[in-house]
Amino acid sequence: MFSAGGAQDVPLLNDKGLWVKPVQSELPRNPTNQLINVLEVDDPKLAIVFHMIAPMESLTPHLDSPLVEPMELLRKTAKEEMDRAKDQGISEGFLLKNLEPNAEYPFINYFVIHKTRDEAAAVFKDARSAAYDAFAPEKTGYTCSHDFGKYDEVATIARPPIEPISRRPTSSNTGYIVCMYRVFRGDDGQKFERNWLYWTGARMLYKNLPRAVGLRRITLHKSLNLKNEVVYFLLVECSNFMDHIGEAANLLPVLRARICGYTGIFRCVDSF
Repeated sequence: MFSAGGAQDVPLLNDKGLWVKPVQSELPRNPTNQLINVLEVDDPKLAIVFHMIAPMESLTPHLDSPLVEPMELLRKTAKEEMDRAKDQGISEGFLLKNLEPNAEYPFINYFVIHKTRDEAAAVFKDARSAAYDAFAPEKTGYTCSHDFGKYDEVATIARPPIEPISRRPTSSNTGYIVCMYRVFRGDDGQKFERNWLYWTGARMLYKNLPRAVGLRRITLHKSLNLKNEVVYFLLVECSNFMDHIGEAANLLPVLRARICGYTGIFRCVDSF
């Protein structure tokens, strides 16, 4: 799915879930202004969940009232899911809203579980079951394509000082660039993770996002499912995104030209 591309200098990511620190000469940074560094930490004992939520489609469109607002129902259902998460053992939750019209994924629920791997797996199973039940067509009257997936954080580039545990936005101006990539199992280590800075566009974003956007963190996540494909999720957090959204959005066509699967821009509209 990916060509070799000549990016062999980026080190292979650790298979134990650690954030690996490349050697000095390979860091994607300006030597005269070291605002971004790669963090190296022990296993933080957390799991990340992204619930990608597509638009709703009515089961009986010919009977629908013109006053029906499927997008409002979608937001309400996503918000109720986040509210339930507080009682399900999830540590932090963020409802992300897409900033583009007619988006493939209008909302993403982003959850952080601060527990051991076994405990996190139990919490994830309960939360996923509740989510699928809440979005069931027989309850809502609408079909909705959505994916509730658990991920590991496998690498991050972050602006210091930064708390390695909390993922809470620093301000209401915080925004996110989201990219998803799918590769066949077996290609993930040698062909993707070894060159993730290049394949994901992280290196390009680091070098080209305007300083005013306030790039704070770039994190690569890897799916933990047992399917034949591996899903990677790149989350780019910018603390002044909303004040400079036009400048940031100028890079979206470049990212989408990589045919990575999905790219979007989001802001946090609710959290706990």
